[in-house]
Amino acid sequence: MTDRLAVTRTRPGWLWPAALLLLALLRPHWVEARDSAVPAASHEPAVVAPKAVAGAATETAATAATATRATTAAAEATPPPCPAASAARWQAIVPGVWIWPGAAQEIGPGNRGQVSSQILLRDGHRAILIDPGPSLAHGRLVRESARCALGLTITRVLDSHAHAENVLGNAAFAGAQIEASAATVAGMQARCPQCLASITQSAGAAALDGTTVWLPEASLRPGQQLASDSGRWQMLEFSAAHSDSDLVLWNEDQRLLIAPSLVYQGRIPELAQGSLLGWLAALRQLHRLRPDWVLGQQASRHAGLAATPANSSGLAASHGYLCALAQGVIAALELGRSANEASEAPELALPAYASWAGHAERHGFNVQRAWRELEPHWMNGGELDCAPLE
Repeated sequence: MTDRLAVTRTRPGWLWPAALLLLALLRPHWVEARDSAVPAASHEPAVVAPKAVAGAATETAATAATATRATTAAAEATPPPCPAASAARWQAIVPGVWIWPGAAQEIGPGNRGQVSSQILLRDGHRAILIDPGPSLAHGRLVRESARCALGLTITRVLDSHAHAENVLGNAAFAGAQIEASAATVAGMQARCPQCLASITQSAGAAALDGTTVWLPEASLRPGQQLASDSGRWQMLEFSAAHSDSDLVLWNEDQRLLIAPSLVYQGRIPELAQGSLLGWLAALRQLHRLRPDWVLGQQASRHAGLAATPANSSGLAASHGYLCALAQGVIAALELGRSANEASEAPELALPAYASWAGHAERHGFNVQRAWRELEPHWMNGGELDCAPLE
């Protein structure tokens, strides 16, 4: 009896762990069977529906973003209307080079001060501009016409020299890199406030409305190279010619010369800040490059043409006037005339150039300027090289 009771008492000691082990082994199957027996719909509201809502929101946002991108692309593909394109005066010279010629006139309300040229060099979809012109308004016209008529964005502006009609359009190119020589920057600092007042008086307040003096970076130096679609350009600088710093660009492959401040055509050159002898020397040096095209105040062919007012070479025409002026001064000096008689001296009337714009306004001043420079040169036995350009 005692033994039977003992066996009975000890039986739960090993049966309960065995039962628990069996339950643990069978539980996953019960859970799987239970889950498969529960309708799927009972779980969907808690798990699947939020994902569907999020997906719908994402799809809506993506659709809106796609529509926005399509609208933006359409806007970019269709640029805004451009009245400037119809006002553009761009003249193609060689592939990738254009000039907007300056008017062969004196500065006045009719031309709004635009008597100097603007020149574009293409560089892919961008462009380099040489001289932005006389005003904020004209600079904007140049910028927008380049965009609309030529498909170019002007990203770099080079100021050839410190004269108002060439550089006061800088303010229209605030987003571009604007550059000049150190001497040109110094000249603009010294003279442009007065130049702005002077050109405003000549061209009219409406033409110069909003125009301010915008100084360039002093980063251009002779010998630098400039890359463009039309080839490489070499920078030259003449420090005593038309002004104290005249920038010139030369493309040997194209035989193309850009000399905005040194080459006039149909307009009397300005000697106010220049040197007659230095200018003549610069023109002879440029002639020795043998350019096919010369872009100055206007575009012209150049092939060693005779120096007469009627020829088609702006370089030769400028050389012709300056040489005639110098020869007239030397002739008057040799006849014993004084500076007080210079303005009435027949040797200095230069009737061949009387039809050029600015003859009445500037020729008399040029005579006095040339006399002051050439009198000591002549007295010291200096020579004058005015042989025709050949």
